[in-house]
Amino acid sequence: MKKLCLIVLIVSLATFLLAADAVAILSASKGKVNLERDKRDFKFKKGELLQNQDILRTKAESFAAYKFIDASSLIKLFSNSVVTIAATQVGDKLSKKVSVERGSVLTSVKKGTGAFAVHTPTTVASVKGTEFMTRVDEEGNSMFTVIDGEVELTIKSTGEVLSAPEGKTAIIDSNGTPTLRNSSSEDIKAIEQIELEENKSTEPSTIRIPVLDETGNTKYLEITY
Repeated sequence: MKKLCLIVLIVSLATFLLAADAVAILSASKGKVNLERDKRDFKFKKGELLQNQDILRTKAESFAAYKFIDASSLIKLFSNSVVTIAATQVGDKLSKKVSVERGSVLTSVKKGTGAFAVHTPTTVASVKGTEFMTRVDEEGNSMFTVIDGEVELTIKSTGEVLSAPEGKTAIIDSNGTPTLRNSSSEDIKAIEQIELEENKSTEPSTIRIPVLDETGNTKYLEITY
């Protein structure tokens, strides 16, 4: 019930938060995680409101997760990953974008919650409700392992579109050449190991909500859950 009330609160505040430049909430952080904003490192803590074009970087043996403010999706970053956060209001929904420069990112998206895309150096992955892992290696090759649902992949260099359903892994190399295969036991094992690492963190989370006082200054209301 507490989590349900929290989700309702977040959704009701989504429009206000966008006006304050917030598009997501940092829901977990473990190990060495950096937040870059306007080309500067930004001090933060779990529960921090994230802004459009913020960049999250995880170091070795580190983890971070964030939720977009419309409660539509959860993005988990694992060791040695770099992600740029972006979202814009389109009508009554939030159009969301996750740009993965490198590393491993697990994405869970609810259906009917606005456009959602994951960008890598080679590919744009569009989803309407699914769970999948994105990996980008040091050579710029992209790998998408679909756990649930279906992912539509557009290769940037050619415009070619292919679909990766549940149980499949698509690989788009740095030259834009695609390969679609059955997900291997190694693919699944890697995801399971990542989930185990995440579940080790049981600390409570705090959300900081900006509120304008009578003089127009921004103060923060903290909610711990």
